[in-house]
Amino acid sequence: MPASLSYLVFKTALKYKQKPHFEEFIRSTRDPESVQWLTLKNILQVNRETEYGREFGFEQADSPESFRELVPISEFETLRPFIERQRDSDVRALTWDQPIYYNRTSGTVGTPKDVPVTQRNVDEIRSGSQLSAYVLSQQSDILEGKVLAIGGSAVEARTIDNVPIGSASGMLYRQQSRFVRSRYVLPPEVFDIDDVELRYIAFAIYGLARRDITTIATANPSTFIRLNEVVQEHAETLLRHISAGTLPDTNVQLESRQPDRARARALETILERDGTLAYRSFWPELKGVVTWCGGSCGFALSRLVPMLPVDCRIYEFGYNSSEFRGTINVDLECNLCLPMFHHSYFEFVECGDWENGRKKFLGLHELDEGKLYYIFATTSSGLYRYNINDIVRVSGYINATPTLDFVQKGRGVTNITGEKLTEHQVLEGVGSLREAFGIDPEFFVMLADEEKSEYLLCMELPGAHKGSQFASHVDTKLQQLNVEYQSKRKSGRLGLLKFLQLPVGAGIQYRHERVQAGQRDAQFKYLHLQYLSQIPPVLSRLIEH
Repeated sequence: MPASLSYLVFKTALKYKQKPHFEEFIRSTRDPESVQWLTLKNILQVNRETEYGREFGFEQADSPESFRELVPISEFETLRPFIERQRDSDVRALTWDQPIYYNRTSGTVGTPKDVPVTQRNVDEIRSGSQLSAYVLSQQSDILEGKVLAIGGSAVEARTIDNVPIGSASGMLYRQQSRFVRSRYVLPPEVFDIDDVELRYIAFAIYGLARRDITTIATANPSTFIRLNEVVQEHAETLLRHISAGTLPDTNVQLESRQPDRARARALETILERDGTLAYRSFWPELKGVVTWCGGSCGFALSRLVPMLPVDCRIYEFGYNSSEFRGTINVDLECNLCLPMFHHSYFEFVECGDWENGRKKFLGLHELDEGKLYYIFATTSSGLYRYNINDIVRVSGYINATPTLDFVQKGRGVTNITGEKLTEHQVLEGVGSLREAFGIDPEFFVMLADEEKSEYLLCMELPGAHKGSQFASHVDTKLQQLNVEYQSKRKSGRLGLLKFLQLPVGAGIQYRHERVQAGQRDAQFKYLHLQYLSQIPPVLSRLIEH
């Protein structure tokens, strides 16, 4: 079937199935308070007879206010005993519906978190994905060709009862219909390759072999930066595999490929002409990148955009996590993302209030445009008043419902002398170096040295640089952004910002070792603001180098 006809059938089928759901979703934005209360009531009703539900009086919660009085704020570690008891027995400890899957996330440190996923939750995740696909197909033409989407492994482990543990995105990828699956370039087995470098080589082989890719999608844009580096490092090997129809030896059985000598010769011509292989040259029909745009992802995007065709658009993936799906993008032109308020119940506290111990909780309908909030979610998968430690900003409204953007992790705050520096301020400060000096660091991290009462800006840059001018510029910018930082600097309580140039390849080494230590590659996020006393060993070695 010709690609254009296949796309027409795909687009028509999506419209037929999803248009009524999308229109109802938009209509419901007129009354978010009622929708949210109905969502909460349903979650409490289903789970009222669980251990957790009985302990905290789900049956007695007859309003959002009483729910807040009865049920405490939770973090994963407070829920872990309930999750593990239900996982290892038949006890309905946290959810009445037994989990059929566990979504594994490492967080930033510590023991991996296995988030329970019930069938109800799977249906919600699938519903959100289908709505997103509908929006992309109706508001753009980026799905006209093939899609290269990178996710996680569907099964990384199993419970004692053989319930799979892995990535929910990988699980849904495997469960696609044959028709939908035909639009994707990567076979699901490729995400199960143990060796990270081999995994990216396989991504590159399948991707480079296709000229008709119009969409690339993944959670974090740094994944595509790394994919580009792999293409540069292994170009000749990749072309040999494409020409011969072969694949590298891995721990999984990948679907066979046909030799494509013509495509290999075309790529070799590009390489000889340009001296490199870039997305804009080997995927000239690429129309859209769907990925996270908020927080530190902006730095990766600034490096990715010059690699793309000039008319390729960046689309916000939406606020999403292993714990719950927060938003979907419903307006591609403005990247407006509505909360999934039919699936989860959301509460918010203004940043200043939460960080100063004032727990003034607000409903979705009570938020103000432009303000920053900590977000707390109650989900069908057993996370009740869950503090994910994320900060979101109200970017606008659709009818009476606010749209939300992810800003940063809440723990991205350091405080040596009362300055309360945030990762968002550091991102903006370092970002200003692009305009002032024309530099775009491969990798950077700001370290709070509590012992010396000063900050150290570590940056990976090629060549030799006079770092003191960079440090001075960022220091000035931070004083403009943070009055407490300015006050502490002027009073001498906070020392002058120092600079350290890291060797080329530091960011790759840091990421590689953190992934080897257990962090999920597809969900890896650089923490650009940390305490010096708490950094991982790999970062200590890079600093001492």
